[in-house]
Amino acid sequence: MEGTAAKPSMLALVFLLSTVLLQMISSPCDATLLQDTCRRITTSHSGIGYEFCVASLQADPACASADRRGLAMIATRLSLAGASAAMSAIANMTGAKPNPRSRDCLGVCWEVYDAAIDHLNVAMRNIGAGRYREAVVFLSAAVDAPDNCEDAFREIGDGAPSSPLAHEDRDFGRVAAMALAITAAMG
Repeated sequence: MEGTAAKPSMLALVFLLSTVLLQMISSPCDATLLQDTCRRITTSHSGIGYEFCVASLQADPACASADRRGLAMIATRLSLAGASAAMSAIANMTGAKPNPRSRDCLGVCWEVYDAAIDHLNVAMRNIGAGRYREAVVFLSAAVDAPDNCEDAFREIGDGAPSSPLAHEDRDFGRVAAMALAITAAMG
């Protein structure tokens, strides 16, 4: 009878320990580091948004073991994904045979996002090597892509309030600004 009573207690203990361990493992990020980082950068960069910063960084599985450098890498990877999404949208729009003026603007957007991808890749290598000042130079160059793209569409003066890439430009701009701010805070 004594062995039978011990089994439920042992199972309860194993269950409790498993639950605690699972919570520790599945914790998406060091909450304090993540919150402090996002609070610091959104104080001076209101366009990013605290909730956006936290949610974006937490969504990456690498966040679970990330330090500040890791958060900068995550934000830069998100920027690369955003630039790639913009280039996909540009390719789709170009394939739809736009009018010549819009096609020219899409060409400008393609060029600035293509350059942004190159800059982001160099920034990632610099962040990985701990060369934050160099990374900031390349992130600063990349962060201008959405403004340059939007400017191209504003210059054609077709009366449209924004470009057909406004969504992609806004998304990329936020994550690129986030990558730049996190990296700049380390250098």
